Amino acid sequence: MKKRIALTIAGSDPSGGAGVQADIKSFNAVGVHGLSVITCLTVQNTKRVVKIISISPKEISQQIDVLLEDVKPDIVKTGMLYEKNIVSIVSDRISQNDLRVVVDPVMVATSGDSLSKSDFVDAIKNKLIPITFILTPNIMEAEVLTDLKLSTLESIKKSCKDLYDLGAKNVLIKGGHLKGPMVKDVFFDGSKFNVLSLPRIDEKKAHGSGCTLSAVIAGLIAKGITPLDAVNNAKYIIWNMINQGYIIGKGSDVLDHSVINVCDVPLSFPSNTRFSIWRELKDAIDELLNFLPLNLIPEVGINFGYALKDAKSTRDVCAINGRIVKTLYHPARIGEIDFGASKHIASIILAAMKYYPNTRCAMNIKFSKETIENFKKINLSIGNFDRTDEPKDVKSTMEWGTGKAISKLNYVPDIIYDEGGLGKEPMIRILGKDPNDVIGKAHSLLKSRI
Repeated sequence: MKKRIALTIAGSDPSGGAGVQADIKSFNAVGVHGLSVITCLTVQNTKRVVKIISISPKEISQQIDVLLEDVKPDIVKTGMLYEKNIVSIVSDRISQNDLRVVVDPVMVATSGDSLSKSDFVDAIKNKLIPITFILTPNIMEAEVLTDLKLSTLESIKKSCKDLYDLGAKNVLIKGGHLKGPMVKDVFFDGSKFNVLSLPRIDEKKAHGSGCTLSAVIAGLIAKGITPLDAVNNAKYIIWNMINQGYIIGKGSDVLDHSVINVCDVPLSFPSNTRFSIWRELKDAIDELLNFLPLNLIPEVGINFGYALKDAKSTRDVCAINGRIVKTLYHPARIGEIDFGASKHIASIILAAMKYYPNTRCAMNIKFSKETIENFKKINLSIGNFDRTDEPKDVKSTMEWGTGKAISKLNYVPDIIYDEGGLGKEPMIRILGKDPNDVIGKAHSLLKSRI
């Protein structure tokens, strides 16, 4: 299988959070081989940019020419170009070699330091944007490029259109600098506007998020994904990288490029409601993996599900498409988190919701009589069912058993268990209104065992 190739032409960030370093990590995260051409060296850390040392246009041209005589990338991504002459030579080489380019018109660092000279903007508008496949400015960059004040969705759409009219085939204006609980990005392909929203992560400054988003988009384009789908999925991926970001110094946090794998990348961009459910469940599962003892994991593994408010079918229940299983030293999640991923845990939740619609979450753990007694000690309500009572025509044991336990009590308990049957492992299910509720009951169980 041919490996797709992406080339970044950008500045170097010695902190590793942005620039060429972030671009290469981003390409790798989406399975694309990364090439790089350095335009500038920066003296910076996570707090400030002290100095910018631009590489001469001649040496930048030589870097590009030598690379392209050997390798033709599937996509080019530009980042910090800094000055007019660099923009000019990079634009010429892209045009001469008929390359598609994703342009991130970097002007200001996360720290607020300028990353461009005064003659940079006209060069971007006149030389680079007319040959751009996808242009990805943030709010401040789009304001500079279009001379518009962007404070509303309509003004952002107007800016998108103006940038499209300059020649860019697709425009994505990143809305992270606007206030509000949701980060709204606007994508325009010349015929339709798409507004892409995800919850803001207030506690994160996310050094390098702009570079990374453009690089991930470029990598996905290199793999043959359409522009809108690439932007959609890149936004979701970046949210995950920001959410798992960490602090390496005394300034801004950086993104975690290593979190993206088959278990964390969705097949499609979810609605805001579904994303919120996914996020709550994922955060709870991550927390669970940090404290869950191996002796509570059954042989079949653990699943953990959370339903939409008006869930009607398994497609409305988010769960693990796999299990939480034992490894030598710690539990591990095997499989992605997605809607419609688990029939068993979804059946339990949907059955409980018929009696009490607010019981939208459940997880299973290993059965033992000692565990049941510990649940009793912390005053959690308990129900059970006997698999030997199951009628022969039952389609779903979990639906029948959950309903049986609830109907005997006439309410939905915190715990439902069964003691197994022929070829069936005994099991305990913890039920709750949401993932935090279920996690809290699991925490209480562990405290009762001390």
